[in-house]
Amino acid sequence: MLSTLVLAAALAAPSPEEVTADLARVGARARPVEYVFLLDTSQALEATSESLRPDIARLVEVAPVGDAVTILTFHARHFAVLPRTVIDAAGRTALAEKVRTMDFAAGYDRDLGDGLHGLAEHLGQAATPDFVYVFGVSNFCHAPTVTSAWSSGGRGCSTIRNQARIGELVAPLRESSRVRAVWFPVSVKDAPADPAGAAAAVHEVGGELVTDGPNAWLQNFAARLVGERARAAATADTKDAGFTLEVVSPPDEGGVVEVELRPTARVLELELTEVVVTGATGAVPAHLGLAEPARLHLQMEPPPTPWSLFPREDSVKVKLTVSGEGQLGPASAIHLWGMSGRRSRLEAQTLVDVPRRYGLPLPAALGLLAVIFVGAGFGAVLVRGRMMPLRLGGTFSARFRGGARQALAIAELAEAAIVLEPEGRARIGKREDAAIVLRVRRPVWRLYGEVQIRVPDAEINGRKVSPGTHQVVPGATSIRTGEWRLTWE
Repeated sequence: MLSTLVLAAALAAPSPEEVTADLARVGARARPVEYVFLLDTSQALEATSESLRPDIARLVEVAPVGDAVTILTFHARHFAVLPRTVIDAAGRTALAEKVRTMDFAAGYDRDLGDGLHGLAEHLGQAATPDFVYVFGVSNFCHAPTVTSAWSSGGRGCSTIRNQARIGELVAPLRESSRVRAVWFPVSVKDAPADPAGAAAAVHEVGGELVTDGPNAWLQNFAARLVGERARAAATADTKDAGFTLEVVSPPDEGGVVEVELRPTARVLELELTEVVVTGATGAVPAHLGLAEPARLHLQMEPPPTPWSLFPREDSVKVKLTVSGEGQLGPASAIHLWGMSGRRSRLEAQTLVDVPRRYGLPLPAALGLLAVIFVGAGFGAVLVRGRMMPLRLGGTFSARFRGGARQALAIAELAEAAIVLEPEGRARIGKREDAAIVLRVRRPVWRLYGEVQIRVPDAEINGRKVSPGTHQVVPGATSIRTGEWRLTWE
């Protein structure tokens, strides 16, 4: 039974060809990277560093077009023996041959501080790619001349003076996980590796110490370059992978809107499961692949419309939310790198302008007004010779200097006198104290509202007006006076 399960698992596992294809697919989406070599060419380490030239040349030969390579050396000071050079198809062979035959500057002293500072200056340049590999080879014994800016005055292996200045230049790259440094502490005759110097390099630039020989390690790195390049970009993706939600086309007459879900992962593929939509209805797949942007058509759910006698049109903003459990892929690549592809309950939101039409049809509204007129208005004219006072309807709100809205109850009033107090409070008061007076009029032939402005510098519905009585549409009026904004709706 156990052997059967093992065989079934082996058959279900992806083949090496499938894994390679998955890695290549991820790597193809990754942006170009840079390979920076910091090589110790002091007298004791010169031969070790020069032995790496064939391995660096091999990396140039297999790296994708668009990647860049840089070689920095140091002894008494640092040198850029190969400034940042972008690999292109036409010049790849010539660049590899140049690396194989180049001469590294050598010297007696070893100023590790100056070498690390030169590396930090290079990494801090604005043209640095999105991701950088750093390979450092030295015995990490900081033994500069007494004239070095990094000398602490000791003899033999000593501490690096002003070490923190080095790390400050690299901090943005290091803190955004855009650099991976690998350090090779090499011990040679009469020059053993210094753990303190190696620790200083790791502390200021980041990375890890590798005890394997640099030649064999670089050969293996070049052989698995497809996976290594993809891993760097995938690591950044696993930290903040998610998706965005954007309205592609506004709601049509039926309230159907088209939205697009776009993954924020740059190289990995995101899949959503247990998808839930709030603020809209419609057929939503339980599994949604976001290797590429996906589009959905959803039926919006606007809030209930208010009652209106006349036909009206407006729009409301409705919050639309899409959420789901996330899974990053390809699964074979994620498993190979030992990463977790699970992203717990991802969510994205957007606001959708949903148009609304409501109110009675115009013929029905006119018919209802006619019934009201015949049943009340005309009778009042005959009996009393004038119209009976109507009650104000709707709501009235006031806002002072953009502060909180103040709602004033004007229902069941025949006339509302709005008092605006200097300290920013509005209230219903006496006519003689009021800045604005609201009334509703209904002569025999029509219904209208009146706004009596009793202060200078006022606007009604954006139009400047002088003090006096002005006709308005009841329940659809905005007023500005001084620093007050008033709304009757």
